[in-house]
Amino acid sequence: MAKYLRFNSLSPIHAPGLDGHKYELRFDVGELIDGTFKPLENYRIPVTVSGTLQAIWQQSDAQIAATSASVAAHIITDAASSGGLGDLKEVNLTTYTAPREPPPALRVGPDTLIRIPEAPTVESSAAGRISFLSDDISAERDHVNALSQELYGDRLLMLPQERALLDVYKPTRTPEEFRSRVASIATICTLNVGLLQRKLGTDAPADAGNFVLLDVFLQKIATIEQATSVCGPLKNLNHLRKGFPTHGDNAKQFLRAHHFFKLTYPIEDYATAWDTLLGAYLTAMKSLRNILSAEWSRQLAKPVP
Repeated sequence: MAKYLRFNSLSPIHAPGLDGHKYELRFDVGELIDGTFKPLENYRIPVTVSGTLQAIWQQSDAQIAATSASVAAHIITDAASSGGLGDLKEVNLTTYTAPREPPPALRVGPDTLIRIPEAPTVESSAAGRISFLSDDISAERDHVNALSQELYGDRLLMLPQERALLDVYKPTRTPEEFRSRVASIATICTLNVGLLQRKLGTDAPADAGNFVLLDVFLQKIATIEQATSVCGPLKNLNHLRKGFPTHGDNAKQFLRAHHFFKLTYPIEDYATAWDTLLGAYLTAMKSLRNILSAEWSRQLAKPVP
């Protein structure tokens, strides 16, 4: 006899320090007998949605709950279909596990029944996916370097190791994976220091690091706030990288970086924390692209001598 899922309630869970939302989703597995649902098993599963995913979906706090329930219901249905529902302890929705576009909201209640299919509907395990932000980040880096090449004759963003760019798109579940991803994202924050020094000339601060040089440079073509929107995330990603055990003398900046990105300390949910950092990097790249695009437009508008 076919079995069904009945999704009964979705209740918010207070999660201090979480950049996102957490809920408890209650549902039953049962059968339809003479048109009446008969529950056989009861479940309670926590559902977490990252703040980065909410921002990409452009949903308010009121909207995100029902949308999260819809995605979670799909994951739960597939787990039930494959016989793995008992092993599903939580649903963590990030740019690795959720669709790019938000699905229709799920109306949670006693009348919400979903038939469990005989075979899972997903094509592959979420563990092997990469973030759907991967194409966005690569595209933004290309836009920045194309504008920089046109404006200044050289690329602004460097890539010392191709592997680092591929590594940041992988999922993160453990402390070791998180440290590896942070090291990689710090690597793709590498800037063309020579270009910045040439453009700043005598205005370049002595012995300044690459993010200080970038900040000074951007303030010449944009506002302080715009420059900070780029340099703030990049600086704090670097502070995170330096804060791990091999760089224990950077504890103060390491903790401030957690606060900057609204991460808990110590981090408990590495998947959601990494989603936050990846989203912050993408936002910084978009801000940098906007600054250079505006400067390019200004240069084009100047009268030709």
